[in-house]
Amino acid sequence: MKIKRFNLGRLFYNNKIVMLFSALISFIFWVILSTSASESTTKLITDIPITVALSESAKETGLTVFGADDIKAEVSVTGNRLILGQLSKNDIQITAQQSANMINSTGKYTLELSAKKNSILTDYEFASSVSPKFVTVVVDRYKSQTFDITPNIKFNADTNYFVAPITLSDPQLTVSGPESLISSIESVTVEASINGILNKTIDLNDLQINLFDKNGNKINTKNLTLSITKVTATIPILQRKFVSVTPEFTSVPSGLNISALSAQINPNRVEIAAPSEIINNLNNVSTEPIDFSQINLENYQFEKSLKIPSDCRNLSNNYNAIVKLNLIGFQTRTINIKNIKFKNVIEDKVAASHTTSLSVQIIGPISQLRTLTDDNIYAEVDLSEKKDFIGRTELPAKIVFNNYSNKCWAFGSYKINATINKK
Repeated sequence: MKIKRFNLGRLFYNNKIVMLFSALISFIFWVILSTSASESTTKLITDIPITVALSESAKETGLTVFGADDIKAEVSVTGNRLILGQLSKNDIQITAQQSANMINSTGKYTLELSAKKNSILTDYEFASSVSPKFVTVVVDRYKSQTFDITPNIKFNADTNYFVAPITLSDPQLTVSGPESLISSIESVTVEASINGILNKTIDLNDLQINLFDKNGNKINTKNLTLSITKVTATIPILQRKFVSVTPEFTSVPSGLNISALSAQINPNRVEIAAPSEIINNLNNVSTEPIDFSQINLENYQFEKSLKIPSDCRNLSNNYNAIVKLNLIGFQTRTINIKNIKFKNVIEDKVAASHTTSLSVQIIGPISQLRTLTDDNIYAEVDLSEKKDFIGRTELPAKIVFNNYSNKCWAFGSYKINATINKK
């Protein structure tokens, strides 16, 4: 009799056998997982924020807790793996225990911490006390104040150069936090020390800001909020140079050579300091302008301020100069001007003068004054600012000379009465 050999592989071609085998394997895995999930284990939950509650009466008096935000706690919990796998720091609340109305004034308070469940996940137990067990917080009123930052930088500079005041990228600092701590701030500084001799402008970056009390003790900024923590300090090292002072004039007669007036200036030069790229191209500074309409034989000396460029410093501390003009060879003559002209009259309007003549004081070289006639001079009225005006008004008049008297000028200011109408 022939015996059939058993073939294990053929079983997996039998659907009933395969279904039975799959069910058995699934049951075994379910038993393993259920057993594992139900096993008790311990997990450390870290980085949990701390809550310090104040009573309503304390809040009404303006009290605030400082320092609690920087403290984090941790606690161990016990439970099955499935629950603890879902548990995070957001599911636990750490609070500072205190008796009713315990915190009712400013000061430092040491409080004991406790943990409680803070979510729908509750199937676990706390396996340890909170760490740290106690915390110290500051209770005070909130205050914000702005302080000037003082640079305290030690250095030596070349004596051939000028050291301008140190500038900071942020000259002021706003500090916020406990009122008592803010009130103790006496000074705010940045400090540095530089070796060697400086002969050019330098920048010191990322200088740490320091706070000091009235006794010179450095203040801990732990509970303070600073608008900035670092600044850049610039130490301007400037070149020095003496430059001449030159007078400036306006309304200069077209044919007059200013040098003919032989102006005397006191001081005739000043020392300035500036960056090299500026000072190398600067040989003089001018005065505020002297208007020729203010010059005559009795009024020939003027005190004018110096026009120092904004990026330069005046080391001489002379901010004004006296300009004295030499009018030898010039004379005065009064002429009645009857020739009055209008300038910039728009097309649809007409202008007429009700002033028939102007008595004008003329200053000029003797040679030109002798031959000066009405034909060489007239009064000009500019209507460019009166384009929309209709009516009668008073207008300024400019005294104009032709080429035969181009070294003369009129002293004073003049006005005429005129009417402007539509055509």
